[in-house]
Amino acid sequence: MDQQFLSQLEQTLGAIVQPNSAGLKEATKTLQNQFYKQASTVPALIHILQNSQDDALKQLSGVEARKLIPKFWKDLDTEVKNQIKSSLLQTSFSEPKEIVRHANARVIAAIGTEELEAQQWPDLIPNLIQAASGEDATTRQTSTFILLSLLEDYTPSLMAYIDDFLNLFGQLINDSASLETRSLAAQSLNHVSGLIEEQDQINPQQASKFASLVPSVVGVLDAVIKADDTSNTKKIFNCLNDFLLLDSQLTGNTIGDLVKLSLQIASNTNLDEDVRVFALQFIISALSYRRSKVSQAKLGPEITMTALKVASEEIDVDDELNNEDEAGENEENTPSLTAIRLLAFASSELPPSQVSSVIIDNLSNMMQSTNQFERRSILLAISVAVTGSPDYILTNFDKIIPATITGLKDTEPVVKLAALKCIHQLTSDLQDEVAKFHEQYLPLIIDIIDSAKFVVIYNYATVALDGLLEFIAYEAIAKYLEPLMNKLFFMLQNNNSSKLRCAVVSAIGSAAFAAGTAFTPYFKNSVQYLEQFIQNCSQIEGMSEEDIELRAITFENISTMARAVRSDAFAEFAEPLVNSAYEAIKTDSARLRESGYAFIANLSKVYGENFAPFLKTVLPEIFKTLELDEYQFNFDGDAEDLAAFADGATEEDLQNKFTVNTGIAYEKEVAAAALSELALGTKQNFLPYVEQSIKVLAEQVDESYGLKETALSTLWNIVKAVFLASNIEPDNYPKGIPSTSYVDASILAVIQNVRSVSMTNLTEEFETSMVITVLEDFSNMIKQFGPVIIMDNGDSSMLEALCMQVLSVLKGTHTCQTIDLEDDVPKDEDMDASETEATLLDVALEVLVSLSYALAGDFAKIFENFKPVILQLCQAKSKNKRSSAVGATSEIALGMKSQNPFIQEMLETLLIRLTTDKSLDVRGNAAYGVGLLVEYASFDTLSIYPPVLKALYELLSAADQKIALSTDDESTTEMIERAFANACGCVSRMALKNESGVPVDQAIPAMLAHLPLTISYEEYTPIFELIIKLYQSNSSAVTNHTPKIVEFFAAVFQKDNERIKLEQESTLGREENMERLKQFQTDEMKVKVVELLKYLNTNFNGIVAQNSILAPIVA
Repeated sequence: MDQQFLSQLEQTLGAIVQPNSAGLKEATKTLQNQFYKQASTVPALIHILQNSQDDALKQLSGVEARKLIPKFWKDLDTEVKNQIKSSLLQTSFSEPKEIVRHANARVIAAIGTEELEAQQWPDLIPNLIQAASGEDATTRQTSTFILLSLLEDYTPSLMAYIDDFLNLFGQLINDSASLETRSLAAQSLNHVSGLIEEQDQINPQQASKFASLVPSVVGVLDAVIKADDTSNTKKIFNCLNDFLLLDSQLTGNTIGDLVKLSLQIASNTNLDEDVRVFALQFIISALSYRRSKVSQAKLGPEITMTALKVASEEIDVDDELNNEDEAGENEENTPSLTAIRLLAFASSELPPSQVSSVIIDNLSNMMQSTNQFERRSILLAISVAVTGSPDYILTNFDKIIPATITGLKDTEPVVKLAALKCIHQLTSDLQDEVAKFHEQYLPLIIDIIDSAKFVVIYNYATVALDGLLEFIAYEAIAKYLEPLMNKLFFMLQNNNSSKLRCAVVSAIGSAAFAAGTAFTPYFKNSVQYLEQFIQNCSQIEGMSEEDIELRAITFENISTMARAVRSDAFAEFAEPLVNSAYEAIKTDSARLRESGYAFIANLSKVYGENFAPFLKTVLPEIFKTLELDEYQFNFDGDAEDLAAFADGATEEDLQNKFTVNTGIAYEKEVAAAALSELALGTKQNFLPYVEQSIKVLAEQVDESYGLKETALSTLWNIVKAVFLASNIEPDNYPKGIPSTSYVDASILAVIQNVRSVSMTNLTEEFETSMVITVLEDFSNMIKQFGPVIIMDNGDSSMLEALCMQVLSVLKGTHTCQTIDLEDDVPKDEDMDASETEATLLDVALEVLVSLSYALAGDFAKIFENFKPVILQLCQAKSKNKRSSAVGATSEIALGMKSQNPFIQEMLETLLIRLTTDKSLDVRGNAAYGVGLLVEYASFDTLSIYPPVLKALYELLSAADQKIALSTDDESTTEMIERAFANACGCVSRMALKNESGVPVDQAIPAMLAHLPLTISYEEYTPIFELIIKLYQSNSSAVTNHTPKIVEFFAAVFQKDNERIKLEQESTLGREENMERLKQFQTDEMKVKVVELLKYLNTNFNGIVAQNSILAPIVA
């Protein structure tokens, strides 16, 4: 060996290991550019590893040799190789220092990997197995470490030794002399499991043997925990995490036991906090990878109770109340915080019956506890559960709202803070439903703001105020507006903190959003207060993140005000602020660019086609943002350093350098939203940009990490914009399967492009949220613009493909539904679904409803394939599945109308549900469908009238009783009101079809007792028609109740007037479902009702004119 070369190498390596070495960078370059390009460096490094007097130098030499062996080993002489192999095995067992011994072992493993691949060194594994089976404890440990290092490097040739490894590590995992050897054996078994799975077919004997050793791995975990060995504890938990990904043959029935063990560890306060966090993180992983196992074993309640217990442990109160760094808090790993994260994850992955219901069951007791940390934890549990199961949380508002109010009044600041966080999250997820309680919340929150002694409480109180204000009903905000605006202006003036000002500015924007045009008197004053924060928009040098956030949030909220006060009031500020927004978009700040796009999106809502002149400057920036790379490679150094790193890096090293820039991902999402609004607002002016928009967005659907769903929905919004630009209005298309396209070639080309992207992302997609997005988009677009969305020129191949995917969802066999399923977990139809799974079923059914609406009678051929599945779902054990299927069946009956060949069969199914189902929701949906089917039946249905009328009477009675018992349960109230509407609609349709079968003199009073409707206003159509028909025949069933009927119509017209006022005065885009508030489904029906009112006024002594609401109508 060249001594000079060796000496220079050792000297250069020395400069690396010396602390604060001035020549560090130079030494690194010398190694990369000179030594690490020569095969002779490998034996030199190994020589230093074996002979240096400096342990740090030995270790570094071992690390570097291991990296170079894959590159240069094959270039070395056979004699040199043999000499190295022999000497390394000797020094590995004789080296006294463990860290150096391990460095030797890893070099042996690297060489072994190369040799075994080349079918050399055949005695390596047998010799190591023999040594690991010997009497000497140190030899066993060293041999095991070398074997572990070989297994970590992985080579297929190791598969030949699987049985030997299982026997060896099965013995060593119970080694009485060394806990370290037991840990190494457990880690080795983890890698052996990978070898078993890598075989073409899993060997059942090997799988069974491995499964039998899992309890021994648990035994090692118990031992290292008792030994207070945190390092090995983490390693064993890592093994258990890997076990979650194994084929069920290798884990047997151990997953449930591992979760239970982790729950015990997590709840043991005598253990090290890190160990408890490892246990909680394992449970999160189990929910992620083995959700079916956990759910099937009904472990959710136990997980929830343990998480609540851990979350209730004492925390550092001072830290909690003085920690303004939310990002830092999210990165902390204390048992308490991790337990809250576990609750958040569990509520999303498991059915509400296993998580959220357990939280609600403990709400009262924990809120009454004398332990402030228990009160804090249950409020935080509610705050995280709402995102995973919003519907269930909503049904329990009668318990939750009082608990949060109690929390706001709590004397302990940490509980008050938890209540504010809870209200903030509730408003984020349930919006208007929470804002209904503004009268209880607002005084308490404002009092907290006024008396806050901690900045974090002041901030969260302002954030909670912001959320409530944003969603307060338009008619309710008026009485608060003046004192609120004075309060918010005062808060803005008396705070110098940019972070606190952000919350106040957002609250001002929310007040404007809620108030609509009623905000106009406060608009100019607001802009004067806020414009100071956005001056010199492009100059951001030296600004803190919080300063930039204040500038960004000011932009966003001024544009919200523009939507509230509308174009005329905003006109004088429009051009300069649009120019400032454009400046923001051009800055280097992702957050400012994002706010600029939000501003543009809002202004396009306000100005519509008048915003067209700005397209040529704004759209290029949007496209540029959408093409930004969300992935970044984190490397400090110049090009030479990078080249050197890449040359020696493993695939794992490279992967670890890649991260996703979530800031850019969110900026792109806002830019896509702005693109949607610009397309829909500027209509034909946007057409020149359609092609590029589709190209850029399609790339994002294919490549983006965080934008896929938004990009896809934006694509469909552009399709909608193209329709609108061509003056094709929603719902105005020929029903049935089209033989030719009913849109021109340019529109068809756009549809085909987007359709193709959507279908590609439906067939093999494993993310449930993406499948939901695709199905929702198809459902909405098909209903609005007809069958051309999914087929054209007689080609039904895409329609057939879509139907196949929908059918797979309904059967539970779609990729997104089976990716987490395990072969050994029997499918339990009775098992509750998570709310995400329930949503997936709903949107799949909604696609069929939209197709029935678009295809009318031609849908019959499609429905023939779906009928057995849907009618079976109508009888499912799960109430939610029955309700969804019965509702969809009813809507499909409406879609096909009288062209439905399955009326008899559908009627029989729905009649069974109406007369026998225990669920009020299911019976209400069935009533709707029965009424429609009776209306459209071509055969005599008079024979079913008696049982239907009896069932409707029982339905109304049950609903009356339920509403009398209910308190503030919004979801239950809505269900009851829908049952009222459907029952009234059903009996009206039956009477219209065959009056002789309905005792109208009894039915009309019963109906009037449940009118006016508060939901499902489409049921007014048959109700109005029946009343008109009965007056035409001068039936005493209505004439005797004329005063009550006039009151009813007054309520209807008042509600319609409120809707019109809302359209004219509320913030643009706020009331997106305005159509659902329509009291008259057609203008013709409104004319008929007006004519009836005039008739009543004439024939009943001016009774209508005496009503202040109806008087103008009959004047």
